[in-house]
Amino acid sequence: MALKRSGLNWLKLPEVAHMKSALASLLVVLAVSNFGLSQDVKVRQEAVRLLEKASVASSPAKLPNLERVDTFRAFGDAGVKEGSFSRTVIQGVGRREEYVLGDYHLLNVWTQKQVAATGTPHVTPGEFVNLWRLTPIQPVRFDGEDVIHSIDERAVGSRKARCIEFDTIKGQQTQNNEICVDASTGVLLELRLGAELIENSDFFEFAGALMPGEIHYSVGGLRKMEISQSMKALADGEANVLSAPPGAQIQQRCTTFRRPFGTSMPQPKAGNGGNDVDIIVHATVLPNGRVYEAVIQNSERPDLNDEALALVKQWTFTPAMCDGNPRQIEVSVGIHFQGR
Repeated sequence: MALKRSGLNWLKLPEVAHMKSALASLLVVLAVSNFGLSQDVKVRQEAVRLLEKASVASSPAKLPNLERVDTFRAFGDAGVKEGSFSRTVIQGVGRREEYVLGDYHLLNVWTQKQVAATGTPHVTPGEFVNLWRLTPIQPVRFDGEDVIHSIDERAVGSRKARCIEFDTIKGQQTQNNEICVDASTGVLLELRLGAELIENSDFFEFAGALMPGEIHYSVGGLRKMEISQSMKALADGEANVLSAPPGAQIQQRCTTFRRPFGTSMPQPKAGNGGNDVDIIVHATVLPNGRVYEAVIQNSERPDLNDEALALVKQWTFTPAMCDGNPRQIEVSVGIHFQGR
């Protein structure tokens, strides 16, 4: 399924700067077209209309200066971690972003020409990468991989909903999915995408749009993250929030940018049976093209995590280029385990 975000600035993935460089994100995505598969045209048209309505319901026509705060609990083998992300945006001027999770603390101030950064000089924890994907809300759009089966009515929590049942065909794999929208407001309530479940609730109005105050994320029936989200408009005279923090590293923003390209990417050995598994790894690519750090961003098979990390650390890239100069950058890459 094509996971596409609105063109609004506040919905884009945040750019993250470490103390020595401005960072961005790269997501490797594989896509296969299956337009030839049979499905009811009218049912598909109605499904597309429902997702378009959901996008409109949660997309402000015009954004004010704003402050957004996300607090979250992340669940994993190491127990429960609590963290926060805040973003202050002065429209047409810049933004301030702060990340806190355990001993990881990063503060970035972006203006039109430069970024000032201070904090922990390590790869962004995978919890924040998932947070960016899920917030402020994750709109979706059907593509040629998706085969729509039906649209049913049922309750999601206390709300009447219309739920779209469909399959996503990726090569030899078929993924069963469901998306539920509120029958009255049209907002996106629930997404079941394979093993992933995203639940949106406690909607509030902001700038004429409806946004979820609570977002719960699960994989394979296990809760991975609980997010509480708030937003408020700021007065026009609050641009001083974009002052550079004390001791910050200052770097000019890129006029031209080229992402890194893989030159050597060892893959895992295929198994003799079992399932195909994709594990997403988040890593830092240095100016010399080597991988410096890597963390698991998303995994349905924890027993394969160490193998995935070891492989990515062997990868090499052409470096990212900022105005013709090599630049450190963060990337997200998919490791595909076949028959494992």
